[in-house]
Amino acid sequence: MKTKTGINGVARAHFGLPDLEAAVRYYEDFGLTVVERSGDSVYFRGTGPDHFLLALHRTPQPQFLCADLSIETREQADALYAALKAAGVDVESPGPLLDPGGGYGFAFRDPGEKRPFRVITGVARHEDVQDRRDRPRKVAHLVLNTPDRDDPFFVEQLGFKVIDRSKTITFLNCNNDHHSLAFYVSVASSFNHLAFEVPDIDSVMSATATMVERGEEIGWGVGRHGPCDNVFCYFVGPGGFTVEYTAEVEQVDESYRVGGPEDWGFPAGRRDQWGLAFPTPRMRSAEARVPFADAVFAPSRDRPQPDVRS
Repeated sequence: MKTKTGINGVARAHFGLPDLEAAVRYYEDFGLTVVERSGDSVYFRGTGPDHFLLALHRTPQPQFLCADLSIETREQADALYAALKAAGVDVESPGPLLDPGGGYGFAFRDPGEKRPFRVITGVARHEDVQDRRDRPRKVAHLVLNTPDRDDPFFVEQLGFKVIDRSKTITFLNCNNDHHSLAFYVSVASSFNHLAFEVPDIDSVMSATATMVERGEEIGWGVGRHGPCDNVFCYFVGPGGFTVEYTAEVEQVDESYRVGGPEDWGFPAGRRDQWGLAFPTPRMRSAEARVPFADAVFAPSRDRPQPDVRS
């Protein structure tokens, strides 16, 4: 499935947090590999071709700095930029990306809740690609908290498609994965979690065991969701960022029947298909604690200079 704009996934995310060294150790244990360090920024790749999946930037307080949306071509990026600018969106001019892997793109904030995004294309790809047990291969999806889970901007301007709606979440699709972006009903706008795909259910189990052996507490899991039918396990990382291992993501095409809240009930007492585990209070608190940066994140014109809200 393709979007009308050419956007085809959430390629990577940028976290801001004060204790960069502790966070680097955590995400290496999580299964990511440092691909480059640049001053107060560290970039991590997975086992897939994407140049990096996660960037950590030192900031005084934890904050979600940016989500990078991949688009197929430079021409599509320019067309989307022009459309957003004409619609009055807070958007920076396109230009070369100076992140590791280069590329081309532009930064913007959505008009409703002013969340920071970039559209990127032409980024260098790794050739040494091979699935490895316990190690993420790509970003699977990003979930954000919002008072308005049905903001039309993402469908009408960015080209996403609503693929399912549960009682609390609206799921947005832009490729063959069930969803790449989702919005969780909340009283305020904030980061919820970032999911990384591993090869299979055994990888979820093994990666989870590795994290537990290293002293990390499971936030929720292991389980299997309703919408997307994916296996999951969540952890709360440094700075309160919730991250997820996932596998067996449902693949969809144009024949998929969009579901509504009435389609996704579980038996009493369950939060997922299996009902073997429940979110911890720590995870529930963390899911709504990390705010968005309050400025456009635009390393297309300079080396990344994260917002330094104190």
